[in-house]
Amino acid sequence: MHSEWIFSQIQTQKIIKKINLLDFASGNGRNSISLSNKNIIVTAIDKDQEKLNLYKNLSNINTICFDLETKEEWPLVEEYYDIIIVVNYLYRPSIKKLINLLKKDGLLFYETFSAGNEKYGSPKNPNFLLKDGELLDIFGKDLLPLSYYNGPINYGKMAIKQRASFKKGALK
Repeated sequence: MHSEWIFSQIQTQKIIKKINLLDFASGNGRNSISLSNKNIIVTAIDKDQEKLNLYKNLSNINTICFDLETKEEWPLVEEYYDIIIVVNYLYRPSIKKLINLLKKDGLLFYETFSAGNEKYGSPKNPNFLLKDGELLDIFGKDLLPLSYYNGPINYGKMAIKQRASFKKGALK
């Protein structure tokens, strides 16, 4: 099931022109498939080609098979994306690279598991759980924070998640 929060954030944008959206670590495409339409061109990037194959031939979706956790240079164009979404993915060593992928006035919507989630299920490993305020710490100096939440979410099962949205201002 796609992220309801991500969808509500994007719906508030009232998209009338074609935009480029990056679904970062897109997995089985639950968000890419639901978001692709005549005005949203989705780039879905994930390391699992089998998952990408499920939706690579759908219109308005471009897929890239790439392991985002390697030291290789990302095959993504800087300052290209109007919107970047990240759902249920965290790899701290390269997370700040997302900033350079956003166009001026671009938006980043990030939702993933946070500390405390280990009480409810996976992930339990602290390497995959955000600390309280961590998204603000990571992106808040370079992007304008628009919204932030850290706490319980019930999406059919309980989880502790952190959600934040940011806007990229004028280039410095």
